[in-house]
Order: sequence, then structure tokens, then C-alpha cells
Amino acid sequence: MSSALLTEQSFAEIVAKNGGHVFRVGGCVRDKFMGTTPKDIDFCIVGMVKRNFKTIFPEAEEYGKSFPVFRLLIDGVRCELAFARTERKIGDGYKGFKVSSSPKVTIEDDLFRRDTTVNSIAIHCLTRKIIDPFHGIEDINNKILRATSQHFSDDPMRALRLAGQSARLGFQIDRDTLTLASAVAHELVHEPSERVMIELTKVLVEAQTPARFFQVLAETKLLPVTFKTLAELSIEHFNIVMEKLDVVAKLTRNPKLRFAVFGFVLNRESLLQWNQEMTLPSDWLNGAITFGNIKSLLENSSPEHVVTAIHRLRRGALSIEEFDMIAKGAALHIPALTALNATISLSAESVPNDLKGKQIGEWLKKKEVEIIKKLL
Repeated sequence: MSSALLTEQSFAEIVAKNGGHVFRVGGCVRDKFMGTTPKDIDFCIVGMVKRNFKTIFPEAEEYGKSFPVFRLLIDGVRCELAFARTERKIGDGYKGFKVSSSPKVTIEDDLFRRDTTVNSIAIHCLTRKIIDPFHGIEDINNKILRATSQHFSDDPMRALRLAGQSARLGFQIDRDTLTLASAVAHELVHEPSERVMIELTKVLVEAQTPARFFQVLAETKLLPVTFKTLAELSIEHFNIVMEKLDVVAKLTRNPKLRFAVFGFVLNRESLLQWNQEMTLPSDWLNGAITFGNIKSLLENSSPEHVVTAIHRLRRGALSIEEFDMIAKGAALHIPALTALNATISLSAESVPNDLKGKQIGEWLKKKEVEIIKKLL
């Protein structure tokens, strides 16, 4: 059968004819019970060997070194398919696991290795039977994140993902699970910064309350090993920027603009230090630096400073409109620059013909300052 015509039903039927079972697992199942549309569909295959699978589905794309995972077009969407597996901790970090995958591994075995109960639910693709051995549906209904088992802290990255899930889903975290998360600091400090950056990006792109991510890390004493620059803030400044981050997050889902809020409390040197800890997208970094600089400039909202701010924003990492949006969310008591910019831009139409070069710029700035004086 052509992969372009493969449906979830026909895929599961083919696997069943060859002695296996296919289950929906992970976030797509959680999202179903939350009543939201999943971004991705992940499948788990039980009772089948990889060699047989590759013979039946030669078009499946295999990747991953530690365990067999495939990508395959199902219902016209490229889905991820993994074989049921177990994990045993044998070393440090997220790579310190011995992975076993065989037809004898059950779906319950596979669910046991997962991080939280809300992600440890499966649905059989043919019978639609729900497999929920750890009461994940109950935790979804109660909006609680709970470790599937005591093995939660075996993988230090789970603590970071836990904080991210709390921010994205809006769920509280079970007290015992917070304790398990707190125990991974000695390993989490050695994780690649790229992995931390992945979780930060998810939060700034998807979370309605991104501050929750950092607050959970602070509560579990993991902030110093993940975001040292933020951990060095005073409690007062940390709380201020968290509050403003969530307010701005209600206005925009643009990660550059959300990150720019950190310029409210972090100066250029601190933001560059953060960039040394993990390589930030350049537009995020420059946006935060620009916001901080313009904010400082406008603490004295003189006409001269307003004109200077507008000129800097015209060619900076933030547009005037973007700065106004963040300033509004951050509750800065400064005039809206967008309207002022539109007004002073008209002055360019009346430049005297006898002026040249620098004279034009000087005349324009003087004229703009005069206009701003009348408006403020």
C-alpha cells in the first residue's frame, strides 16, 4: 500500500495482521482528553520486530541510534512511530539509559517509563480501548502534573520539561513530583545548553503563562543550573519581570517580543552573559537589549529623548509598534511612540530646499522636538 493512501485504520490493521498492535500515545492522547487539537500524532508499536516492520513498510524513514523510531505518512501527515521499550538507568544524564525493545515489551511497560501520568495514557488504534494504568485522565481532569513513577528523576531533563508542561498546560504540580524534580540539579547542570534552549523556545512560543516555567525552576532550586542570569536577580526584580512577562504574553505569542520583556530588569551586560550561557536567537537578544535601552532613555520623557527613541527604533531590533506593545504590557508610564512618530514624520514634507546633507537632519530633529513639545 502506498504511504500516501495509508490511514491510521489501515496501518493498524496491517500491523495487527502481522501479530502487532498500534497505540496512540503521549501528548496527542493527553490533548484529546483536554479537548484540544494535538499538533503531532505519535504511535507506539507493540508485539512486532523492527525487521518485519521495515519489510512491510519500506517507505518508513528510520532515525535514532538508541532505539528504533520511524517516520511514516499516515492520513497524509508525517507521524512518529516508536517500538515499545523499557529504560534502565546505568549512567548520568539523559543518555545514561539502557534501552530494551522487543515484542515482549507491553504497552504498560512503555507507559511506565514516561515522565508524568498525563503523558502515560494510550489508546488502541483499532479497538479504541483506553490504557490508563497510572490514572492520567483523573490528573488531567484535576489539572495536576504527577510523576509516573519514582524513576522520574532518572532523567534530569524531565524536571525542565515538567516546568515547561506546567507553563504550557496551566497545570499545578504534585508536591512529591516537585521533590523528585529538585533532586536532579547535580545532573541537570551538565546537560547541553541546546536542550535547555529547546524547552525555553517551546515555552515562549506556546505558553499562556510563560512565567510559570521559571517559577517552577526557582521553586525546585533548579534556576541557578538552567538560567543563572535570572537566578542572580533579587527576589523583587525576579517577581517584577515574571509578572510583566505574563502580561505581555497575553498580548502576543511572538517569542522575540516576550523575551524582550527581560530587558526591563536585565542590562546589556547581563543579557550578553545569558547569551554566553546559551546561544540566544539574535533577534531575541537584540530585542531585549533595545527594549532596555529605550526604556532607560525614556525614564526622562523629554521631547529630545522621545525623538531620539523614535529614531533608534526606526532602525533597531524592535519596531516602534513592537516597543509600544511591550511598554503597554510592562505598564511603562511613557507616551505612545507610534502616534508621535506618525505626527513628526509629516515634518519631512516641509524641509527647506536650500538645506543639504547634515543640515537637513539637524533641521528635522529641531522641528520634531518642537512638535513633540506641543503634543506632550
